[in-house]
Amino acid sequence: MSWLRWLPFRKKTAASSATRPEDAFAARYHRFKLFLGAWGKFQELMTELELTLCCVNPFGMQTVRALCTRITTQVFQCMRQLDELAPGRFAALEERFNAVQSEVAALVYGRTDDMDGPLALPLGDPGLDSADRADPAMTRLAGLRGALGVRVPEGFIATAAACQRMMRHGGLQEEVSRRVQASGGIRPDNIEGLSSSIRSLILDAPVPDDVADALMDSMRSLRQRTGGVPVRVLLRGRVWPLTTDGAIPGTGHDASTGLVSVISGGEGAQADDGGMTLWGPLLSGTDADRESVLAAFRATLALKYSPQATIYRRYRGLRDAGTCVCVGFFVVGDPVAGGVAYTGNPLHVRDDSVHVYAGAGLPESVETGEHDVDAYHVWRTAPRGVRLHSHARPDAPVLDDAQACAVADLALTVEAAAGCRQEVDWLLDAAGRLTLLHARLLPEAAPLPPEERIEDSCPAEALACGGVTVSPGAACGPVHVVRTLEDIRTFPDGGVLVVERPLAAWGMVLDRACAVVAEYGTPACSLGAVAREFGKPAVFGLRGAVEALSGVDSVTVCGDAGVVYADYVYDIVSAAPPAHNFMPRSPVHRTLAEAAHHILPLTFDPESPDFKARNCQTFHDIARYCHEQAVGEMFRFGSQQAYAPSRVKQLQCDVPKQFWVVDLDDAFPVGLKGPLVLASRIQSVPFRALWRGMNAIPWEGPPPVDAKGFLSVMFEATANPHLDPASQSAFFSEKNYFMVSSNYCSLHSRFGFHFVAVESLVGERTQENYVVFQLRGGAANIERRILRVQFVAELLQNFGFTPVVRRDALTARLEGIDRETAERHLRVAGHLTIHTRQMDMIMTDVAQLAVRREKLLAECARLRDEPVERMEGAGDGRPSDTDGGDI
Repeated sequence: MSWLRWLPFRKKTAASSATRPEDAFAARYHRFKLFLGAWGKFQELMTELELTLCCVNPFGMQTVRALCTRITTQVFQCMRQLDELAPGRFAALEERFNAVQSEVAALVYGRTDDMDGPLALPLGDPGLDSADRADPAMTRLAGLRGALGVRVPEGFIATAAACQRMMRHGGLQEEVSRRVQASGGIRPDNIEGLSSSIRSLILDAPVPDDVADALMDSMRSLRQRTGGVPVRVLLRGRVWPLTTDGAIPGTGHDASTGLVSVISGGEGAQADDGGMTLWGPLLSGTDADRESVLAAFRATLALKYSPQATIYRRYRGLRDAGTCVCVGFFVVGDPVAGGVAYTGNPLHVRDDSVHVYAGAGLPESVETGEHDVDAYHVWRTAPRGVRLHSHARPDAPVLDDAQACAVADLALTVEAAAGCRQEVDWLLDAAGRLTLLHARLLPEAAPLPPEERIEDSCPAEALACGGVTVSPGAACGPVHVVRTLEDIRTFPDGGVLVVERPLAAWGMVLDRACAVVAEYGTPACSLGAVAREFGKPAVFGLRGAVEALSGVDSVTVCGDAGVVYADYVYDIVSAAPPAHNFMPRSPVHRTLAEAAHHILPLTFDPESPDFKARNCQTFHDIARYCHEQAVGEMFRFGSQQAYAPSRVKQLQCDVPKQFWVVDLDDAFPVGLKGPLVLASRIQSVPFRALWRGMNAIPWEGPPPVDAKGFLSVMFEATANPHLDPASQSAFFSEKNYFMVSSNYCSLHSRFGFHFVAVESLVGERTQENYVVFQLRGGAANIERRILRVQFVAELLQNFGFTPVVRRDALTARLEGIDRETAERHLRVAGHLTIHTRQMDMIMTDVAQLAVRREKLLAECARLRDEPVERMEGAGDGRPSDTDGGDI
């Protein structure tokens, strides 16, 4: 419809033309077709929402918002088109729509409350005990100094309230959210550009005056506490998730205790605070000027949106708005060496030596993976001694044995106080003083399989061997060598990441990678630590791996043995545990589940007297109500003698089910009288082919149902009031309709408990022809319904259709086909429409299912291979032999 028709001077013309029955019907059909389009998209989106809730893949809030927005739009379109069909008759729907929309928007777009409290506090201040002000892993440093007498740095913390105020100043957070949403989701081809854009935005943003003043006041106080001695100030940010009760998810940590406590979790539970470190810049001293301090603060805060940090939050199912960030300002001496120490082996339960990793400068040098670092294994028992060591430069070790033992002493002191194994970051200055920068619970190592079992399941030859196990497990996938950021853009889902050095930046693909292989690196680097946290196998130290694996299609990475094999090795991969799935019950998943509560349920029965607009509680209620009313309006209009009774007729056939036919243009013979029409009189190529498939072979009735299948149906009918067997008569009184023209057909029908739609355009232009088959629902439980659509999808795929299965919904397409091919495949679609009814009840009966599969394949092939019917003379009132048959 031209936009000119909406102008005032066109309204009179439109109104006068609408008085003609043919034009009125055409206008209403156009609106009805738009409604059906919105209804179909809404059903597809509900299926997509159900699939997303299954947590097959990680997703972020941009996915949640985009999905909820698309659903809201289609529900609104359903309401709009219904209003066009029946202006002003359903005003109550708008009120219910606005109410549901407000509930959903509050969940997915609502912002967290403003944080109160101080903007900056010195380390050890009691005000930092609240878990919503600073990360407990950072604030517990002062408690360790008091309780153990270990050396920790002087400093202060810019609290979560200060960081939040910075991000909300001048609409900065809203602009970040807008850019993420406008990107269309985080993808390999946009993550680097999106991250750079957001970080630049933060670096250029002004710091609010009250935050800036609080930082500068704290710097002056810090200078006084250090006596004005020349020192450096290290900025170190921490991002951590926070629950409503102030606890840290995934741990038994109470922020008020000061130390981490051990918890017992279920399988796959992570003894981890779920936080991550942001290594900021190093200021020259406590007398740094205002602009330098503020620039360093902004630079640290911007790291929250680095590619690897963004992917980490998404994989963990953390909301941006639900993760707090704080920035610590710590006084450090001239750093000579720094690193990480584990008071146990993170990979081997039986190895209880202390593992010390050291690099020149700050501990960041160990975590980034950019350089080779030294490794020391120190005995736990006195007298301390280095059991094993590996030096990047044998002629210039970073630590001598005494210093390595001193680091082990520091780590074991923290472990003794915490009562559990620890991971600590440490720093050694030019004066030989050790400083504790960070301490957290060391995730418990999963036991590796016995060496003899690994050897028994391994092939004789390997592509690469002798690597260091950094993360246990095994996986198989296509090889993808990454040398530059450009290589990230084409990284495939389930690929094996192969790199020279395990740089922290490569963490941006760990959500899609199934395994990691690197030529260098240690278990202490950030990439290795995140791989362990995610449950992705990783093997480092495989010299020459990049060259050896380049050009190889797919490999099996055995993290347990430190070996890479060609192709898929079933014995290894099948015995490995799956990667950790953090999405179930995560903050993002919880948000989507709460929104789905206002979207998915159908809270009332269309046959109930309570089926009224004012009683709609969910988007599904509203859309279903619109569907019932729109179908009713369309058929009511077509049956009115004053308009176009020749356009809508009931199909006259021997089927115990009402089918209605809507003639969109030229499918009925001119002058056809009466309320009924024979199939042979409908001059529609796709309809005749589809109807032939539905009737050519009589349906033999429901398949024999086993006890489990019967109980599944009865349980589902009991649990779902809308599958009440007592309301079966409603199924046969419901309108099931074809919309047809000479080269178009659209079937919408409900057969028993499942819904079927078939749509096709068949003409002389091959590129425009298509057949679409859709199936959803069933009487049995969800597992059997899923098996049923998978079964039908496999059948259709045998005949050239491209199926897409989402939960218990199937959409199969065949496009760009000539007229004869389309007619042949419409028969297949028609046959499956009828003959796959109630098969969800036998989906676990393997023997009966195999017989049915072969029978259906043979019948469909026979129908496909029949000669194509020509309709010459079909409109003369003489029935053809395609009218017969029982469904």
